[in-house]
Amino acid sequence: TPPPSGGTNLSLGAGADGSSKASGTSYGNVRDGSLSSYWSPAGSTGTISIKWGSATRVSRVVIREPSGTQGSIGSWQLINNDNGAVLAAGSGAGSITFSTTALSKINFKINSSSGTPRVAEFETYAS
Repeated sequence: TPPPSGGTNLSLGAGADGSSKASGTSYGNVRDGSLSSYWSPAGSTGTISIKWGSATRVSRVVIREPSGTQGSIGSWQLINNDNGAVLAAGSGAGSITFSTTALSKINFKINSSSGTPRVAEFETYAS
């Protein structure tokens, strides 16, 4: 039976990069399977990305915040880095679904936040 998350987290083993990061945080923290490590932008906005060596089919993203810091992420856009298309937009962390898209890099762009936003996990799923 598949795990409750609904399949394999494609971010595990993928690459990660992004805009500037706050001291003591790392891009790789968003794909290590741990909610105790995280990435924060150097300011109140920023972009974190998951990337693969070849096009990967993705239709769902789950953004998880570290325990005790929920609610800091404001408005965001989920962007296909390959062509700049906005796959989804909204506010707050959680599960984001969109039409299945094959891409080699996906960006979670935080456009506003309260305080310093923190992303513990940037999970990606095929369904």
